[in-house]
Amino acid sequence: MKKLTTTIWIAAVCMAGAACQPAVDESTATAAANKALVERFYEDVFVDWDRDLVDELLAPDFRSHDWSADARTGPDGFWDFYNGVLAAFPDTRYVVDDLIAEDDRVVVHWRLLATQQGEFFGIAATGAPISLQGIAIYRVQDGKLMERWVVYDLYGLIEQVRSAAGAGAD
Repeated sequence: MKKLTTTIWIAAVCMAGAACQPAVDESTATAAANKALVERFYEDVFVDWDRDLVDELLAPDFRSHDWSADARTGPDGFWDFYNGVLAAFPDTRYVVDDLIAEDDRVVVHWRLLATQQGEFFGIAATGAPISLQGIAIYRVQDGKLMERWVVYDLYGLIEQVRSAAGAGAD
C-alpha cells in the first residue's frame, strides 16, 4: 500500500507542475556539451574557416591521427594541413550528416563539398566540383578537442579529380 501511495503522490506532484523529468546524469550532460562543441567546430570552422575559433576550440597539443607522424600538433598543425586543402579547394565546406556523442567521444559522419581550383596530387586545377564522405571520431577533454581519428576515401577523391582532368583534356 505504501508503494501505491508514493506513486499517487508523485503523480499528483507532476500534475501540479513540478519537474518530473528524470535527472540528467553527468555523463549525458558531458556528451551533450561535447556534441555541441563539435557541431560548433563544423559550422564555424569547416564552413566559415574562423581562424580565431580554431585557437579557442583545439587543445594546444591536439592531434589528428590521419596526419603524418611528424606533423605539428594543435592549431598550427591544423592550419598546416588545411591550408593545403584550401589551396586546392578554396571553397571547401563540410556538411554534417550525423553526430553521435557518448562520454568524451563525438562521432561525425560528414561530407566535404568543394571545387578543385588549385593543384591536387600533381593534377592541375579542373574547376570540377568534388564530394568526399568520411567519419571522424573526436576526443574532448576540458572543453577542447584533444584528438581525432578520421576515415575517408582519398583514393575516390583522387579518381574524381583525375576524371575531371581527363574530361577537360577532350
